[in-house]
Amino acid sequence: MKLFEARRAATLEDVSWLRKALRRRFAELRIGADIADEIVLAVAELAANLVSHAAPAPRELALEAVLDGIVLTLTIEDDGGPFDAFESKWARASLAGVEDGTSGRGLALARRALDRVTYSPGPPNRLTARRQLSRRRPLLLVVEDEDLLLETYMDLLEPHYRVLAARTLPEALALARDSTVDLILTDFHLGTEPGTALVTALEDDSERLPVPIVMITGDSSVRVQALEFGVDTFLTKPVQPTALLETVKLALLRATRQRARLLRYFGLALEKLVRPALPERLGPFNLALQWETADIGGGDLVVHLPRAGADRIVLADIMGHGIDAKAGAVAQAAMIRALDVGAQLGPSHYLTRWSNLVFSEPGFDAAMATALVIDLWEDGAIEIASAGHPYPTLISRGGVRSVVVDGPLLGFAPNARYESVQLRLEWGDRLLLATDGLDPAELASGGACPDWLIAVIQANARKPLRTVLRNAGARITDRLGPDPEDDWTLVLIEGISAAQRAGALPSMALPPPDMPAIPPGPRLAAPVAEPDPSASAALAAAPDPSGVGALRRAVGEDSFRGLALRFVDNATRRFGEWEDLVAEGDAEALTPTAHAFAGVLGQFGLTATAALVRQVEHETDPAMRLALARQVAAQGRPELVAFQAWLDSPPSETV
Repeated sequence: MKLFEARRAATLEDVSWLRKALRRRFAELRIGADIADEIVLAVAELAANLVSHAAPAPRELALEAVLDGIVLTLTIEDDGGPFDAFESKWARASLAGVEDGTSGRGLALARRALDRVTYSPGPPNRLTARRQLSRRRPLLLVVEDEDLLLETYMDLLEPHYRVLAARTLPEALALARDSTVDLILTDFHLGTEPGTALVTALEDDSERLPVPIVMITGDSSVRVQALEFGVDTFLTKPVQPTALLETVKLALLRATRQRARLLRYFGLALEKLVRPALPERLGPFNLALQWETADIGGGDLVVHLPRAGADRIVLADIMGHGIDAKAGAVAQAAMIRALDVGAQLGPSHYLTRWSNLVFSEPGFDAAMATALVIDLWEDGAIEIASAGHPYPTLISRGGVRSVVVDGPLLGFAPNARYESVQLRLEWGDRLLLATDGLDPAELASGGACPDWLIAVIQANARKPLRTVLRNAGARITDRLGPDPEDDWTLVLIEGISAAQRAGALPSMALPPPDMPAIPPGPRLAAPVAEPDPSASAALAAAPDPSGVGALRRAVGEDSFRGLALRFVDNATRRFGEWEDLVAEGDAEALTPTAHAFAGVLGQFGLTATAALVRQVEHETDPAMRLALARQVAAQGRPELVAFQAWLDSPPSETV
């Protein structure tokens, strides 16, 4: 989504014009004021550097801002000489300036506000900057009236945190009031006033959560006095770099834990309103859900809305964490359900109305969100619309592809327009939905699911959905650690066969590549491929008319066909699970599995394979048990093919 585009003369006056125009455009959109101010300042500083330090000087500047998901990309082009040694100056920039006295302070301000910047010499020269609109790194306020010390602390902290600087108590109070600060690092003496005055002022501000304060002093006698005022911890001058970084890190960690304990009761009450939940079956689809929350969580939202002829699933990712995200999720959940009352809107029109409501409410500045709206129809069709959300991924026998569906963030602009896409899941196809918390670097821009996650889903293609997502969740935890920085959610939707739908069977895994697919429908058509000649003995023996034929006659053709269709689905799934155990060499798990499997196979006439499975069950030597187990699928699948052919023959031929 292109937000801004302008071309101006390459003068400092026109840089000022670009700065004002970009700020005005951001004010029209739903971007937090603090984030917008940081970005606009960064753009202005970068553009000023390009105008002032190129040889020859540029004649023209072009600025473009594009939003993908929650990632804002800003591109500045100029027609002047290249910015010499940009990478090294960018890396060395600090508020004290670089060694040659140029470009340093402006670049330092820009680096603090942006996530990544690249520069490519031209013509035209192109500088590209990226910034996520969500707040991820903690924001620190450093208060020190000695410039050199202030710059020292800033240089130490900037690589790890977003940092604001103040030299006086009034300046510090103004910054703390206008920004969501996560920690304050302050000197005990601020000119004529003590740093404890800052603590007192913050305690009187009832609109924000308590902020941890790290105080720096060269006078150990004031330690008790400061602690009584509520200072979190102390650093003694001269401040050692390792001690500063360690103290700040631990203070933030303690504050997070204390905040979580303080708000847990409130959070648990809200959790009942926004806890993600989905049924395991909706019409012709199986579903599974897995999620993890950061801090006390609440930023991800999954809502199921039953509708006439379809079921709607709404997946939303509220920007932010903790109690703010949870409160935003509660408000969004109420809006989601209210919008579903009355005339039923399609996914794209539903998002437009939702977005307009969010945009019209100033209180939703802190509850911006990406969203997916998915309609699951009774006939197997699916319709999807997106508001800046990562693309769904379709995983089928034919391969893997992203379902490209785009749209602006909810509430980002008035009268936003959304497009929807339609698709249909065949038997065994799976559709993966994810929020960006499981891989922020890959998914924040609203793109495709990362390859490593797709690999996990594919590696578990023949396993039930719950198992697939459990294994995927373990892989995500390995990557993010046990304490993720952001909430993440996975939803897996699977197309099912008519037999599964009629019998309410559990999730059907994909058939192995060497097995003919069994088409869904009221009947099971005989496979097109001819049976392997080596399986002729098994074909001749299956099924056993004396057993299964009698069952067919006893229950009647319609009832028997329903039972038989369920058996085919069940046996297909069990063969896949059996092969997984054999591949893993899990001889112990084969014994209890064999007992139930043999009973099912024997009941429906696959007597040769049932007998072999019984041998596996009673074999005491693990190595011999595995050797016998390897023969089961090779013998059983041809028997199952023969059973299908027998099932489709007229009943008179089997009696």
